[in-house]
Amino acid sequence: MEYVGRQAGTDFGVIIAVKNLATAKSRLAPSLPAPQRERLVLGMLTHAIAVAFSAAGTVAVISPDPAAKAAASEAGARFIFDDTPDGHPDPLNNALRSAAAQLRASSPNLVVLQADLPVVTATEFAAALAAARAHARSFVADRHGTGTAALFSTDGDLNPLFGIDSAQRHRDSGAIELTGDWPGLRCDVDTPEDLAVARELGAALPL
Repeated sequence: MEYVGRQAGTDFGVIIAVKNLATAKSRLAPSLPAPQRERLVLGMLTHAIAVAFSAAGTVAVISPDPAAKAAASEAGARFIFDDTPDGHPDPLNNALRSAAAQLRASSPNLVVLQADLPVVTATEFAAALAAARAHARSFVADRHGTGTAALFSTDGDLNPLFGIDSAQRHRDSGAIELTGDWPGLRCDVDTPEDLAVARELGAALPL
């Protein structure tokens, strides 16, 4: 893995959310059994943490899953237990808001980085951080242009709107879309097709 040094964004706190591994990446179930999906999720999480640490000062993982806690702790990230109750209408964004509230005092700028980016590089992440400094709130869309790979806030108002069509939701909420050439940052993995694209981009997937 390439590293660029922490000077790029030491005033940024990075939030990485991971759902319960038993239900994670369900769209990969036709091609990957549950043990392989869990290994994939944890491997991608470890990679995301390493990339985040290469360019940011604080990295926190929020999750209800003990395996995610162990992986985060081993990688040196802060762990926040996700206590979002079952049946919550918006569990992911609730978790992100909770993590943001806990990081805001020590990190004036915040980033939500997706946990499923196996080919994101430190150089891409540092470049996105640098671009985000020009805006109060900004985001990077995924390779399809519909999802959000990363959300940035430099004024304390993160306002995460992840979920279906999150890229458009973030645009509509006033976030500025960052348009850098960052194929690794934009390559999240949810489907077998995404896995194939990640491999084409050079991902060594832990399956």
